[in-house]
Amino acid sequence: MPNVEPFNFQNNRGTQNIGKSFQDILKKRPQMRNEYEKIRQIMLEDAEIKNFIQEHQPDLSEAIFNRDLATIYEYYLQNKKQQDGLPDVHPGYDPELLFVDKRVVIQYRASQKMQKQHEKLRAASKIMAIGMPKQLKSATMNDFKSMDSGMTAAVLAVSEFIEDYVDRPQEFHQGAYLQGPYGVGKTYLMGAMANQLSFDDIDVLLLHYPTLATNMKDAISDHSIDTKTVRSYMKLVDILVLDDIGAESDGSGWIRDDVLSVVLDYRMQNGLATFFTSNFSMKQLEEEHFTLTKNGAEPVKAARIMQRIKYLAKEIPVNGQNRRLNP
Repeated sequence: MPNVEPFNFQNNRGTQNIGKSFQDILKKRPQMRNEYEKIRQIMLEDAEIKNFIQEHQPDLSEAIFNRDLATIYEYYLQNKKQQDGLPDVHPGYDPELLFVDKRVVIQYRASQKMQKQHEKLRAASKIMAIGMPKQLKSATMNDFKSMDSGMTAAVLAVSEFIEDYVDRPQEFHQGAYLQGPYGVGKTYLMGAMANQLSFDDIDVLLLHYPTLATNMKDAISDHSIDTKTVRSYMKLVDILVLDDIGAESDGSGWIRDDVLSVVLDYRMQNGLATFFTSNFSMKQLEEEHFTLTKNGAEPVKAARIMQRIKYLAKEIPVNGQNRRLNP
């Protein structure tokens, strides 16, 4: 388990099974239906849960509510324990209900006291950043508590990745390809992920890919620029984040074939987690960016590198207001 877990997403991969089991038990033991209806009524009358249901109308139907009643009941019990000052399952974390992809899920966020403890540990961060904004140093997953709906899927996917990776670091964990417009929070989310992973002594390289491409080109004529070390670290680091891929200038395809392809092939063969952010969709990256060079169209080479990217990362569209223009 994680040594430190500032933001723990409790998904309901098992909760739906609990809900089904709930229904199965009722069928086998009809005498329990009265107890079930009693619990259901308590949930419907609870002020916070009533507000939650109203907030997500009309999508949160009665059928979904009944199916996910076990999840809602877990939230109710944990919330009540905290209010009564009793020990709970996740001490130091506050439960929160979310409605994502037609599912009711529970998310546990670090309390203020726990966050202060985490801030003290951040000095031991094992993050290397090249060409990245300075504000990423203070990014946390809790910054996404009030997030735009267009960021929800990405935040949940990243928080689930963190939990799974820390629990089973030796296994391959597919990263994410965050695709969306400028300023919505893609890069900031990657910084928050890196900071949290650092609490568990996990090395992360945050790399602004256009900056790398420029440095690689400059190194051809300026031998004092050391890019060999960076390229080696890109291949070997625990978690690699390539930010703003597709924004680099690479008319000849050299960066694509001799740098990126080599790095991604190594990471794919060795099962190393890799993330990307881009304004391009995967389809656009392949057909509009990697395919077209000053030498003409090179669809085979473009398809080859996209196979590696698709293996390493799942595409997740993101959206929302531009945080740079509306901080």
